[in-house]
Amino acid sequence: MIWKKDKLRPTQPYFVFDTDDFFQEIYLKQGISHFYTYHVNGAKGMRVVPDGCIDLSFEYNGTEMRGYACGTPIEYKIEKRPEFHEVFGVRFMPGVQPELIDVTMRELFDKRVPLEQIIKGDVQWLEKIAAETDFYQRIRVFLEAYTKAEKKRAKPYGKKELVLSVKQMVYESDGKIKVSELEENTGYSVRYINKVFIEEMGFSPKIFCKIIQFQRALEFFNYGAPDKMTDAAVALGYYDQPQFIRDFKKYAGMTPKKYFKLVERRDYKSKVKETSFLGE
Repeated sequence: MIWKKDKLRPTQPYFVFDTDDFFQEIYLKQGISHFYTYHVNGAKGMRVVPDGCIDLSFEYNGTEMRGYACGTPIEYKIEKRPEFHEVFGVRFMPGVQPELIDVTMRELFDKRVPLEQIIKGDVQWLEKIAAETDFYQRIRVFLEAYTKAEKKRAKPYGKKELVLSVKQMVYESDGKIKVSELEENTGYSVRYINKVFIEEMGFSPKIFCKIIQFQRALEFFNYGAPDKMTDAAVALGYYDQPQFIRDFKKYAGMTPKKYFKLVERRDYKSKVKETSFLGE
């Protein structure tokens, strides 16, 4: 069974199940995972799961656009649905601090902040993206602005460099790296690593590991076909099935078995419409 991608593609699965016409453009460059767009009409709320990411979300009603920066939660929750029914989103890779906004991941942790309050530099791109009605053109405008901002990015050093290194190790290990290994690989004590990581992210490396492991579990169910839950637990590196069930339910709002039945019943893969505007 082939299910694991070369790079983890962090997902909000209920954005797919709870919305209409969900499209996504996989990017996996410049710290960006993918772009997406959807319409939402009937849902009273939007189910959200931990993904370790920052999303930039742009909501349209035909005449007006509102932009938000959204930080990751660390537990399953239900948010109010977007006030406007059409959404264009940019999801960054887990742990990536986007350019264009002047805010830390800790300040965005489990929050939804209007972009006009935190945007930095030239805001003309925001006006341009508000005027676009086409998915591809919105992506184009965003990438043009983001690439310019990236060129001005200062090289990380000190604490920021350490946090960046820890996030990369967690990501590359699918969340299975031990905190003691982080100490061994960086030369810093567990206590210090925890301190600077929480300062930057708002939660510990251990929680970040669990979120990445959970995101791999979602990918496993969305694109794989486990015969047994024990197979899933082993493949994902959990100590045992009870731990797998406990963690998954905390983050997804339902057990792995119930979630997999939802994936099969609603046919997750067919509901996600992949675009290839930026294909090579």
